[in-house]
Amino acid sequence: MLSIFDSIVNILTWTWWVWLFFVAWFYYKWAQDHLSFSPLLTLAVGAILVYFLVLEHPIIGSVSVLFWTILMSGILWLLPMVTALFNTIAHQPKPQQQQMMQQQMQG
Repeated sequence: MLSIFDSIVNILTWTWWVWLFFVAWFYYKWAQDHLSFSPLLTLAVGAILVYFLVLEHPIIGSVSVLFWTILMSGILWLLPMVTALFNTIAHQPKPQQQQMMQQQMQG
C-alpha cells in the first residue's frame, strides 16, 4: 500500500516539475517575443520572470499563465453567446411583462 502512495507522490512530483519547466519556458518565450530587439534584455527579463514567478512564487506564476492563455485564446469571445443561450433557455419574464402577456392572452 505504501508503494502505491509513493508512486502517486512520485508522479505528482514529476508532473509539478514538468509544469514548472513549461511555465519557465512560457515566460522566457514571452520575453523573447516582446523584447526581441535586445538579446541581453530578453535574458534579463526572462530570468527575472522565471526567478520570481517560477522559483519564488510558482502558484502565482502558474495561475497567471493559465489566465493569460485563457485570455489570449479567444474563448472569452464566446461568453456573450453562452449568456444569450442561457437567457434563451432559462428566460424568465419580468413581472410587468408577465402581466402584459396575461392581459393580451385574455383579450
